[in-house]
Amino acid sequence: MRNILSKTWKLLLSTVFGVAVFIFWYYGYKAAIGYQEQFQLFLFSSDYLAERLSVPGGGADYVAEFLTQFYYIPLLGGIILALLLVAVQRLVWRLARYHGATDGIYPLSFIPSLLLWFVLGDENVLLCWVVAIVGVLLCLWLFHRIVSHSDSPFYLPLVFTALAVPLVYWLLGSVMLWMALYMGVLMMRQWRGFRGLALGVVCMAYALAVVLFSATWLPYPLYRLMGGINYYRYPAFISLLQVTAVVLTLLIPWILGYVGSRHRGRVAVAVQVVVLIILGAIFVPRGFDSTKYSLIEYDYMVRRHQWQDIIAKAECQQPSSPLDVSCVNFALAMTGQLSDRLFEFYQHGGEGLFPSFQRDMTSPISTGELFFQLGMINDAERYAFEAQQAIPNFRKSGRLTKRLAECNIINGQYGVARKYLDILRQSLAYDEWAESQIPLLGNEEAINKDPLYGRLRQLRQQKQDYLFSDTEMDQMMGLLFVQNFDNRMAYEYLMCYELLQGNLQKFYEYYPLGKYARFSYIPRAYQQALVAIWAQQNGNPEDMPWSIDPSVVRDFGGFMQSKGQDPRYAHTLWAYMHDHSQPTDKKEQHYREIY
Repeated sequence: MRNILSKTWKLLLSTVFGVAVFIFWYYGYKAAIGYQEQFQLFLFSSDYLAERLSVPGGGADYVAEFLTQFYYIPLLGGIILALLLVAVQRLVWRLARYHGATDGIYPLSFIPSLLLWFVLGDENVLLCWVVAIVGVLLCLWLFHRIVSHSDSPFYLPLVFTALAVPLVYWLLGSVMLWMALYMGVLMMRQWRGFRGLALGVVCMAYALAVVLFSATWLPYPLYRLMGGINYYRYPAFISLLQVTAVVLTLLIPWILGYVGSRHRGRVAVAVQVVVLIILGAIFVPRGFDSTKYSLIEYDYMVRRHQWQDIIAKAECQQPSSPLDVSCVNFALAMTGQLSDRLFEFYQHGGEGLFPSFQRDMTSPISTGELFFQLGMINDAERYAFEAQQAIPNFRKSGRLTKRLAECNIINGQYGVARKYLDILRQSLAYDEWAESQIPLLGNEEAINKDPLYGRLRQLRQQKQDYLFSDTEMDQMMGLLFVQNFDNRMAYEYLMCYELLQGNLQKFYEYYPLGKYARFSYIPRAYQQALVAIWAQQNGNPEDMPWSIDPSVVRDFGGFMQSKGQDPRYAHTLWAYMHDHSQPTDKKEQHYREIY
């Protein structure tokens, strides 16, 4: 047994690391996996391949997008990320062995993978970058095999360099420059003297010349060709952290070769493992912005219609941004709890129901999902289109393309819908769904019988034209509800919007419409509003014409006696309106302290 462990402990350690990476992504950041998948659409077509290979780094980009499409199943996404980071670690160790590293230093070969793991916390770092690093490490491993032989002729590295540098640059991108630097230094060390110096200088100069030559005819500025085109989602931004990670990844094998012979023994290995575990546990999570990933997780659960999970998350940690709050309110509405539990959660005014439109790729998506479920099909289509056009690296989104197809089917725009469906049929994750929609095109009877399309056709605004205004959402909800009294969700959003805006007068005007919503009781938030309205009219609580729960009346009395300071009444409409009547700075501070 001891002999087996002595031979396989390194592989076992790499396996444990891979399992840890998988657990981290799949159980901790599953939403991040879905986030990456939804902002690309890999197509199995020659045109798509030609488009990717038309720019430096296109090979890595094509492979990365091919892998990312499997993120549609988060389990596969976690496995892919784990395999890539393990591949980086194993290749770094292979290079370190060529530099003289011994087994006693093996745990330190995980440092580059930990660093890449940290950098991947930036949601805009693309998988193309990791694929390119793996490709470069493979090339350097092959180069080592060539130059490591003592009888290897000096011209063989030159031939390899002449072929590899332009090929790697075009397939993997600008990481080739760091590969060329590595190769140049290695040739200087292998062939000492003037010959080694000349070989190293020629290698590095040749790599730079390849990039400069490409700049003369490619439609990209030189800084992007030097920094990488497809490594980061925002084209004009060069991440210095990514550059640093690549440099350290290629530098670590040299360092390990230098210190490898100075650290041996089981105790040294154990110490290294413990230190790396501690450092990884401390620093890797710091690469993941909690505020951003909270929104990513909410949006992921909205996409999957995991309404109870959204509510459970909000119960554990109150939402903060308008988008987070809107997702929680959306989940409450979809589960029939909005009008009862509205003030159990931190609210953000009317924007907590309908966040202001932002011209970016993320904020319109969950709001567009809300519009879709409400029956505002044209607005849902517009938000999906705007979000897709705002993707910084000009890719298409499978999720948004699917939504555009759905909206056009509902609206009877079958030619446009077919265009989107034909695109989706070339993908892997959406082809089956797209095929199932083709028979519906033009088949009015089938569409009207469809559980989703039929319902939304009944709810959508279709009897009259209207001008959408995101500053008058109560008017929008009123139009929806008056057109179809079955759209109870529109009525709830109308009433809750007025409550969150603090407009009790409009709430009271719209309240009689509730008889068409067919509530079997008065929701708790409405009861709190009615008691407050009755108190403003100096009415006797016993004479109220509504069936108000006695506990609500008692709570209102206790709230008034405490002048809004008793935390027992914090999760009520009255506390919300009291806090929002204060100056902005005090209002926000007090309201956040409550929640």
